[in-house]
Amino acid sequence: MGFSRKSGCILLISLILINFLIPYISSEVVVVPDGQQQQTTEKKGFFDTYFGFLKEPIFWYVIVGLILFMAILVGLFFLVRWLVKYLKAKDDIFYKLKIERVKLAKIQRRYPSKSWYKVHKNTPIRLVKKEKGKLVVSNPIAYHRGDFTTHEGNVIISMNLKDKKKFFFLPITDLLIIPNKEKVEIQKKNNKGKMEVITIDNLPQAKDVVQFNEDEILIFAESISNMGIFYAPVLIAKDGKIVDLSLPVYQSLREVILGDYLYEQTAEFVNVAKKSIDLNPNLRYQMKAGDNSQNVDVPSGNNQNG
Repeated sequence: MGFSRKSGCILLISLILINFLIPYISSEVVVVPDGQQQQTTEKKGFFDTYFGFLKEPIFWYVIVGLILFMAILVGLFFLVRWLVKYLKAKDDIFYKLKIERVKLAKIQRRYPSKSWYKVHKNTPIRLVKKEKGKLVVSNPIAYHRGDFTTHEGNVIISMNLKDKKKFFFLPITDLLIIPNKEKVEIQKKNNKGKMEVITIDNLPQAKDVVQFNEDEILIFAESISNMGIFYAPVLIAKDGKIVDLSLPVYQSLREVILGDYLYEQTAEFVNVAKKSIDLNPNLRYQMKAGDNSQNVDVPSGNNQNG
């Protein structure tokens, strides 16, 4: 009896301990599914290892943001550039004339010179010099962008000078002006302060200076020289003296500017006068009253007597 009673107590205590320890033992057991176990042991491929970031949405968000940012910067650059040109053209009438003639030259160009960045693809412009009695053709000094003949007789060539750039990469468009008049009259003050007319004659004609070939433009000159924001060819006469074309070019541009400026000012004055009359009711009434009084037929004295 004593043994059985002792055995029962041991069995009861064992059951109590087993029931108490089972939760702790089961909580430490981790069951891994078969599919997940195979996935963890599976190796990554070459694309996932080196280009796996391409699958991440955050990567494409960054790319789209950078593209939008660059587009905004480019738009601001061209907007500021246009604004600077607009303000400069309002203050400098010579600059305004240059911008207008660059546009006209591009519209009326005789060559397909449409490349604005890789200008070396356009028609080259070369100098033809006389050295030791022989004509020597130079390497391209500029590239054609357009040309036309103006109403005052000048031949205009729009060009990109070689290696002349803005911001180290943007080509700059300039104008080469070749006068086409036999003589030019220039008004100049003499030593006494009075205006006198100086006549410069025997000027070379444009047909003797420029030659438009099929695949190149030849300028028969020693060089080209800048005169402000414009360029003119430098010629040498038979006696070896320099033929200065800057004065004829400047005089012709001056006459154009004075004529265009006076025309614009006159047209603007007429428009402002019309607007001021429309906005002033008293002045408009007086003008109408004056017109009506002129249209009234006043009877003569003979009619009154009759």
